[in-house]
Amino acid sequence: MSPNPFDQACRYLAKLAPAPLLAWLLRLRPEAFVFRRWLDTRMIRFPGEPDRTCDTVALLEDVARGGVPWAVVMEFQIEPGAVMFGRLLGYFSPLWLELKPSKEAGDRFLLGAVVVNLTGLGECSAEMVWPEAGLETILKVRERNVSEMVAGDVLDRIAAGEAPAVLLPWVSLMQGGGESGIIERWKDLAGQEADVRRRADYGGLVLVFAEAIGCRGVWKEALKGWNVIQSQQVLEWQAEARVQGRVEGKAEGKAEGKAEGKAEGKAEGKAEGKAEAALEVLEARLGPVPADVAERVRAVPEIARLNRLVVSAACCASFEEFARELPPG
Repeated sequence: MSPNPFDQACRYLAKLAPAPLLAWLLRLRPEAFVFRRWLDTRMIRFPGEPDRTCDTVALLEDVARGGVPWAVVMEFQIEPGAVMFGRLLGYFSPLWLELKPSKEAGDRFLLGAVVVNLTGLGECSAEMVWPEAGLETILKVRERNVSEMVAGDVLDRIAAGEAPAVLLPWVSLMQGGGESGIIERWKDLAGQEADVRRRADYGGLVLVFAEAIGCRGVWKEALKGWNVIQSQQVLEWQAEARVQGRVEGKAEGKAEGKAEGKAEGKAEGKAEGKAEAALEVLEARLGPVPADVAERVRAVPEIARLNRLVVSAACCASFEEFARELPPG
């Protein structure tokens, strides 16, 4: 499975404040464990999914048990997948065989996993028991469903210091996350972040996740004038999230047509999504896009060229510089 913009944004978010986020996800007191680092898994041969790297494996130490080392896999899903149980098993085997806490013979990590479902309700833990045969296989995963969380309650806990501020980008996915009062409270709390770059990340990421449930419009309108979109990486994720939504919408619209029509609709949707993504990035960075520039962008049919325009939109210093990348009007 290739990483989608929502998965990539989650992994970025996890690395902004790993210890506070893990404490909250695992329902542990901060003093109950020590986060040492993210384990380097680049050399591990994970089965299947050759284009995917399991790069969020945390090395944690259980304080109550003398610092016993755990390798804890963090996984994120836009919606619960039926094969997550198998994927976790596929991660665990090479982690246990190929990574060691120390050079001592026989030293091995204890293994665990936490799965975050951005939408829907997941159930990837499993208990397989055959008593007569003496067989028992159990995988107990800490699973958190963001859609079950109430935005107002989470904001209350963040304000009281009982939940980490790194949860702010997920608020748009929670119950009540699109209400105007919730967004205003979000802006107040996010605005208290002293780190300007992190504050910008929170604002950009909340728009990425809002796209996943179709409430990006209200968030985008509410965040106008709130200087949040600065990270080029976040801009690209926003663009990809918009493209994904538009392609899916086009594909659904062509679902009852012929195969050729469906393919044409998908291609058309992707091109349209890329064009609109480039224009939205431009508007977020430079203000209202001149009508002639917008018209020329929407007239570009080639996906490869539109991809370059999305990157240009995130990097250019002016509309004039961006327009030099466009075909003649």
